[in-house]
Amino acid sequence: MQKITIIGAGPAGLLLAHYLLSRDRFQVEMYDRLDDPRLLENAGNRTFPLSLQERGTKALQGIPGLAEKIADRATFCTGTMLYSQSGKPRIVKREKPILCIDRHELVTILLNELTQNHTGDRLKITFNCCCTEIDAEAKLVTLETENGERLTTHYELLVGADGARSRVRECSVNSTDLNCEQSYALDDYKSLFLNRINSDESIALAPDKIHASNIGNQIRILLVPQPGDRLNGTIIFKRDKNPFENFSTVAELKAFFQENFPLFSQLMSSEEAESLFERAIGRIVTVKCDRFHHSNSILLIGDAAHAVSPSIGQGCNMALAEAKVVAELSDRHGDNWSQILAEFSRQQVPEARALQELSDYCFPRSKWLILEFFLRLRIRRLLNRWFPQWFKPFLFDLIFDTDCSYSEIVQDYRFWIDRVKRNTESFQ
Repeated sequence: MQKITIIGAGPAGLLLAHYLLSRDRFQVEMYDRLDDPRLLENAGNRTFPLSLQERGTKALQGIPGLAEKIADRATFCTGTMLYSQSGKPRIVKREKPILCIDRHELVTILLNELTQNHTGDRLKITFNCCCTEIDAEAKLVTLETENGERLTTHYELLVGADGARSRVRECSVNSTDLNCEQSYALDDYKSLFLNRINSDESIALAPDKIHASNIGNQIRILLVPQPGDRLNGTIIFKRDKNPFENFSTVAELKAFFQENFPLFSQLMSSEEAESLFERAIGRIVTVKCDRFHHSNSILLIGDAAHAVSPSIGQGCNMALAEAKVVAELSDRHGDNWSQILAEFSRQQVPEARALQELSDYCFPRSKWLILEFFLRLRIRRLLNRWFPQWFKPFLFDLIFDTDCSYSEIVQDYRFWIDRVKRNTESFQ
């Protein structure tokens, strides 16, 4: 029985563990630097929402019953409401609903199902334990607990599923010829948590729509309905246009929201306004590696291999899909990890490059290009409905509603991506 060590108990690492343990030939050890999420009270009220589309849900469906358990705790959004400072909101409908779930909720379900279905010595999970060193030749990984205790474990395959600031990737870059570029996305953000209903003001936003609003091309809000009449999301802004730099009091923050996002301001509690004022600004790290493996024993998946901007919500979808890809390659190549890892990099590196382009240059920033985007969306949807043999779905519909490869989507819509890229660069 082969021993697989996974660093990182997020969505990608946990789903990969599900796939590996569904095969009788693997033993899995998992280590995560954070606390066990099942022990954190009310954590689900303060983490960010994920949207799962065709790729992500197909990967979950590969484990019997898992997709249904997740769907029971999720919301389904049938479109997006776009709000201006005045006038009626614009509705962008979707033919296929998007499954939206809080990240903490998703991780907890994956973890509960994993530990309930796989007991005994085939699964070991350790929290509050951080990877510190890797000896690739000896296939040893050294870890440190929160108490400062050091432990070493041997692996046959080491999987880095530990996010954009991956220690597995860092150790691999330092000790091998793996090349990696890291940078920050153009935008920073703060998490935002509102109520969907304000009875005093007769406001009740749709529970099956994503809610969004922009201030020009500088600041935008994106909110996703959650169970319990919550809206979880973010306020996103260019790094050099940070509105919070101008606020010295909570009252100034409230006045900013009242002027620029009047509807959302009426859904913000006094407690959330104070928390938002104090909340740290998030910076989005992007990662680009020349391959996702080293030798025949180290693999990177998810954000550890290819963190991208969350602008189109595909990072988690690709990470979940990769867990399924690893399992399928394992079945195809008979657990020959040298072949599996080389094939994984050959397939997934171009996909990651394409996803990075789509994430950065899919949706425009300028007002007129945004109007053109929605016009193209409407026309292409009509043409695809009338003449599907001649007209493919529009860019966003291909990304969200199909499992068409990202590379193919970029190839089909190269003219649009290049146009948005030129437009985006003009605003930098």
